[in-house]
Amino acid sequence: MSGSFIQELKRRNVFRVAAIYVIVSWLLMQIGDVMFPALLLPDWTTRMLVAFLILGLPVALIFAWAYEITPEGVKRTSDVDPGESVTDVTGRKINFAIIAVLAIAVIFLAGKIWLAQDKAPDLTASSVGKSIAVLPFKNRSAATEDAEFFAVGVHDELLTLLSKLGDLRVISRTSVERLDRDLSIPEIGALLGVATVLEGQVQRAGNRLRINIQLIDATREDHLWATIYDRELTAENVFDVQSDIARTIASELNVQLSAKDEILLDSVPTENTEAMNSYLLGQQLLKRGSFESITQAGVYFRKATELDQEYAEAWAARAESDDKLFSTGLIDLQEYLAAAEPAVTKAMELDDRLPAAHAQLATLHWRLADLDAAEVSYRTALELDPGDTGSLESYGTFLRSTGRPQEAIPVFERALEDDPLSVDILFQLGRAEMYVGYPEKNVQYAKQILEIDPSSVAGYAGLVQANIWIGRYDLMWPWYIRFFPRDPGDFENWAHMGMYANQLGDADMADRYLEGAVLRGANEPTVLKCQAIVLVQRGREDEALVIARQALEAGLDDRWFSNRFFLRLVRDDALKTGDFEDARGWYRDLHPELFRATPEITVDNVNAAADLALLLKRTGEAGAADVLINAGLSWYRQTQPANAHGYLVDIVDVQLLALQGDKDAALKTLQQAADGGWGFAWQWNVSNENLASIRDEPQFQAIIAQLEGDMVTQLAAIRALPDMGEFDLRSIRSDD
Repeated sequence: MSGSFIQELKRRNVFRVAAIYVIVSWLLMQIGDVMFPALLLPDWTTRMLVAFLILGLPVALIFAWAYEITPEGVKRTSDVDPGESVTDVTGRKINFAIIAVLAIAVIFLAGKIWLAQDKAPDLTASSVGKSIAVLPFKNRSAATEDAEFFAVGVHDELLTLLSKLGDLRVISRTSVERLDRDLSIPEIGALLGVATVLEGQVQRAGNRLRINIQLIDATREDHLWATIYDRELTAENVFDVQSDIARTIASELNVQLSAKDEILLDSVPTENTEAMNSYLLGQQLLKRGSFESITQAGVYFRKATELDQEYAEAWAARAESDDKLFSTGLIDLQEYLAAAEPAVTKAMELDDRLPAAHAQLATLHWRLADLDAAEVSYRTALELDPGDTGSLESYGTFLRSTGRPQEAIPVFERALEDDPLSVDILFQLGRAEMYVGYPEKNVQYAKQILEIDPSSVAGYAGLVQANIWIGRYDLMWPWYIRFFPRDPGDFENWAHMGMYANQLGDADMADRYLEGAVLRGANEPTVLKCQAIVLVQRGREDEALVIARQALEAGLDDRWFSNRFFLRLVRDDALKTGDFEDARGWYRDLHPELFRATPEITVDNVNAAADLALLLKRTGEAGAADVLINAGLSWYRQTQPANAHGYLVDIVDVQLLALQGDKDAALKTLQQAADGGWGFAWQWNVSNENLASIRDEPQFQAIIAQLEGDMVTQLAAIRALPDMGEFDLRSIRSDD
C-alpha cells in the first residue's frame, strides 16, 4: 500500500514540485536578503516573506496531488483518464526547470559571495596592522575625583597624540570607554577592528608619577612591549612620557613618523603643572555634558589660561565650553560672542596649526552666520588632523544644521570608523538621515544607541524626534517623559510637552506642562514661543501678539525656530490692521537676505520667505513677492526630499504653492503630507493666511478632519499608557 502511494506521488510529480518550490523559495529569500535592505524595507518584510513561503509549500503540494496540467489546461487529476495523462511530459519539464533554477541559484550565490569578498574589509597589515585601541587607564592613586580625572586626562591626551601620527588608526575615547569590561583582548580587537590594544595604569603620589604601560597583540594576546615610567610629576615630564609611549607604539607598528610628527612629539603645550591639571579636569567635566559640569569646566579652563597665558589648547577649550553653554541655552549669543571671540583669537595667535583652534574658529563663524568662513575653517581643522572625530562631528553637525544633510552623512560615517560606539555621532547621523527623508533610520540609530548605553539621553532624543517627524505623538510620549529626570530644569522640554498636549486636544495637561516651563524659564524664547502657539490655537491671538512683540524687542536668541513664529504673529497682525511697515521692518532687520534682488534662501529662512511674500503681495509689491515664492520653491525642490514633511520646514512647500496660485498642487502636497504622518504644530500651520486660497476647498476641510481624527486616536492611546512617575502630567491616567 505504502509503495503504491509513493509511486503515485512520483507519478503526479509531487516530489518534483516540492523540490522546485524549495529551490525557488531559497532563491527568493536570498534575493530578499540583498534587496530588502537596499529598498529600506522594514525588518518584518523578510519575516513575512519567509512565512508566506512556508505557508505556500503545503498549498503547492496539494495542488500537485489534486490537479494535472494538460494540453487543454488545468484539470482535476481524478477527471483525467490514465491513458491520457501527460504527467511524464510535465515531469520532464519540471526537471528542466529545476536544472535552470539551480543554475540561476548557483550563479546568484557565487555573485553574492564574490561581492561580499569584494566589500570585505582588508585585514592586512596595511590596514588593521597599524591600528590600536587605547583602553582607559586605571587610576591607582587615592580614590579622589581629581586623581580619577587626572588618569582619564592622561589617557585622553595620549590618545589624541597618537591619532595625529602618520597613518596610525586610533579608536576614539568614547568607543573604548563604552566597552564591556568583561571582554577579552581578542574580543576587543575583533569588535573594534584593531590589531593592538594598549593598557595602562596611572599612579600619582605626592610629586611622583608612575605610569605602567603594555602593548598587546589583539589576536594572539601576546605582549609586544611593556614598561614602567617613574618620574617627578611635572607637566614637562607628563608630555615627555606621552611622547615616548607614542614613539614606541609607532615603532612597534611600523608607522613612519614624518618631520611634522616629530615636531608634534617634541612639543610641550605648557610647562605649568597646575595649568595642565586644570585643563585635564576641565576636559573631563566638559565631556559629562550637564549644565553644571559644562559651567564648571569653563572655570577650570579659565584657570588654566590664567596660570599660563601661552597655553593654546586651554584657550581653544575655553571657547568650546562657551559654545556648549550657548547651544544648551545657558547663555545667549551676545554672551557667547563676548567670551568665545577673544579666546579663539588668542588660541590662533599662539598656534595657528592647532586643529582645535580652527574648529572653534569655524564654530564662531557659524554662530555669526558667516557660513563660507565656517566651511573654510572646518576644512582647515580636518586637513591638520583628518582623523579628529570631534572636528568631524562638528563639521557634520554644521552641514546638517545648515541645510546640507546629504553631505553630512558621509562625514558622520567617517567619524564612526574611528569611534564606532559614539552615541553622539550616531545621534547626529540619525538626524541627518531623517532630514533627507529616512526617519526610520533615525529610529534604527536611536535603538543602537540604547543598546550601547541604555541610559543615554541621545537614544531617547532620537526616538522622540523621529516619532514627532512622522506625527506619532503616542509613540513619542513615553520617551519624552524619560527625558525629564535627566534634567528636570530643562524648560524647553516642559514647554514643548505643553505645546504637544494642546495640539492633541488636552488643554488641562498642556497648562500643567506650560506652568512648569514658566516656573523654570519664564522669559526664554522657546517657552514664549510655545505659549504663543497655544494661545493662537485657543483663539487668543492678541495675547500671543504681545508675547511675540516683547520677544522680538528684547532681541532674544532664535531657539527652536522661535523667531519664525514671532515674526508670523506680527505679520498676521499687519494683515488685519494694514500697518505693513512695522512688520516689514522686522523682516528686514532679521532677514535682510530676503530683500536682495536675488534672495538667499536657506533652511533657516524659507518659512519667513513664504510669510514675507504674502505681506509683500498686500503692500502691492507683487513682483518682489513672486521672486521670493519662486526662490523658495526652487530651494525646496533642490534640497528637500520628496514628500518628507517633518518639523524642519513643516509644509512650507504647500504654502508656497498656494501663494503661487497652484491650488491643485498645494492640495495634493498637503494630502501627501497628512498621509505621510506630518502633524507638527498642525493647527498653527493650517491657520496660516498663506493657505487662504485653498482653505474653503472640500479637500482641505477633509484633510483637517483627518488630522483632527488622528489626534483624537493618539490622545486616547496616550491616556491609556501606564503611570510614568512624577513628570507624567496627563489629565487622565490609566489608574484613575
